[in-house]
Amino acid sequence: MVLAALILLVGPRLFQGLRALSPSGAIGTVQALVSDVPVLVEVPSLTPSLTPSITPSPTATPTSTPTPSVTPSPTLTATPTPTPTDTLTPTASPTPTRTLRPYTPTPTPTDTPTPAPTVPPPVLRGPEDGSTYGTNAIIRLAWQSNHTLKPDECYLLTVSYVKDGAPVDLTMCMQEPQWWVDDGLYLQADQETNRAYHWKVVVARKQVAEDGTIHYSPLGPASQEWTFYWR
Repeated sequence: MVLAALILLVGPRLFQGLRALSPSGAIGTVQALVSDVPVLVEVPSLTPSLTPSITPSPTATPTSTPTPSVTPSPTLTATPTPTPTDTLTPTASPTPTRTLRPYTPTPTPTDTPTPAPTVPPPVLRGPEDGSTYGTNAIIRLAWQSNHTLKPDECYLLTVSYVKDGAPVDLTMCMQEPQWWVDDGLYLQADQETNRAYHWKVVVARKQVAEDGTIHYSPLGPASQEWTFYWR
């Protein structure tokens, strides 16, 4: 009973002091209180412990509930439809044209006939160039040639003059190297030409066509042309 009364008397003050003091202070306070109270019981001496023996219980750290992460749905990006570009229509290259030249066969060489040697020109003998004759004159035209005439060849003599302003050519085929001037030619040449007559000779071949026309083909160059006057 005495112990219980002591506890009731000292207990409240003791707890208050323990709250305000450190463990060493609390022990001193308890001893002071006990010293004031009549010794009813033996109070053992307490050896203060500097280190509190109270092992703190670990405080449970609240585990946070993980917030589920929302995976965003992929946003569909509209792919733009490419605008069709104009397709270039290839231009057809013109097909080169080939100009075909007509085939010309190579002529087969043929034997070229050897041309016959030409006949030298006759040489005029007389009358001399520029001779003058009067009325009733007998005029002989003569020439010389080293060529021997064949049956179809002749000396082709040409006498030319101007009558009434128009040229006149008289052609005669002679087998002899001479010709006697016809009296009918007297005064036939115009007075304006001083009654001039021109003459020359060439060796020619006589050719008769189907219609009877006669042609003469020169076989060489003609002689010189001389002139005589008959007035």
